[in-house]
Amino acid sequence: MLGLTVLPILLASRGGGARHVAVLDQSGDPQLYQALQKRLGGLKSGYQVTSEDVVVAPDQDIDEIRKSRSPQLEKETDSALVLLRPDILNGGQAEYDSNNVSDPSIEEIARSVSGAVVERRLTKAGLDSAKIDQFTIPVEMKRVRLNAGGATEDSGQNFIVAFVLLFAIYITVLLYGVMIMRSVIEEKQSRVVEVVISSVRPFQMMMGKLIGVGLVALTQVAIWAVSVAIITTAGAQVVGGGHLPHIAPSLYVYFVVYFVLGYFLFATLYAMVGSTVSAEDEAQQLQFPITLLLVVPIMLFGMILRDPNGPTAVGLSLVPFFTPTLMILRIAIASPPLWQPLLSIAIMLLAIVAAVWVAGRIYRVCILMYGKRPSIAELGRWIRYS
Repeated sequence: MLGLTVLPILLASRGGGARHVAVLDQSGDPQLYQALQKRLGGLKSGYQVTSEDVVVAPDQDIDEIRKSRSPQLEKETDSALVLLRPDILNGGQAEYDSNNVSDPSIEEIARSVSGAVVERRLTKAGLDSAKIDQFTIPVEMKRVRLNAGGATEDSGQNFIVAFVLLFAIYITVLLYGVMIMRSVIEEKQSRVVEVVISSVRPFQMMMGKLIGVGLVALTQVAIWAVSVAIITTAGAQVVGGGHLPHIAPSLYVYFVVYFVLGYFLFATLYAMVGSTVSAEDEAQQLQFPITLLLVVPIMLFGMILRDPNGPTAVGLSLVPFFTPTLMILRIAIASPPLWQPLLSIAIMLLAIVAAVWVAGRIYRVCILMYGKRPSIAELGRWIRYS
């Protein structure tokens, strides 16, 4: 965890070294390159960019010059070529050639080219060149989140928190739910269950398994959370500044509540699946619908993010199978009215009681069955047994 958290931060802070950018300028404007060179020298990326101007006369073929430099560019990942064709100041398109075109710092180079071209266009239109930079300063928009606690500035931290919490619940519920299913299958295959069932009732055995693994899961999640907080804080200090986003204490409480409720709901269903099969390969098909109920909220992430308090988001977050992930997402980014989280918790408790009742009746019959997998009609009859 230390390597995954701190090492990328340290490597990112070291930057990418030097980058050489040659500019093939066929614009015919000698001051365009000067404006571009000034902007390239002020980039904030990890690269220390140096540039070289190659003036291309109007009668020269710029593509031939580019082709002659291609062998060098193919070998050097820290070299690039920027082509400025004759129509660049009249709406033309610039071109970036390099061995590596996936580096995020290319966007900064593109903005530098765009800024230099805009500057020369405005100068040619009669604006004072000394004031062009002042006129073209981008307007920064501060994000202020309004909620019951007042107005707080949010530059995107809540999105990160929401994303992390959503996937934490998704991964842990899926991981430990499948662990329950495999445990049941393993006990059936090894015939251990036949010994245990002679001492306890099947329902007690199922609930003991759910509670035991659930406490293990909660302990492990707590260790992860504390470790991430300590390591990330230390990593931010190592690279010079930075801090963790502010997280309301109530969000921690909601996270634990929804994790526990989501775990019990899905683990009960996975335990039921494990009891109806005799081997893990048979369980793959039966567990797919349950896993799909966990995957669907992840697919709805973007929609909920755009309108977290809309009727669709509210309705979906009250569906018990979607509640753990979608409601924690809504709470993290939009602070819904208190009655909605409370209602969702009540609905989930009812769903868990129903799931445990159904699973317990199937579990007590299937736990000692081997060979043929029961049909849906047979499962229905077992549920109705007193």
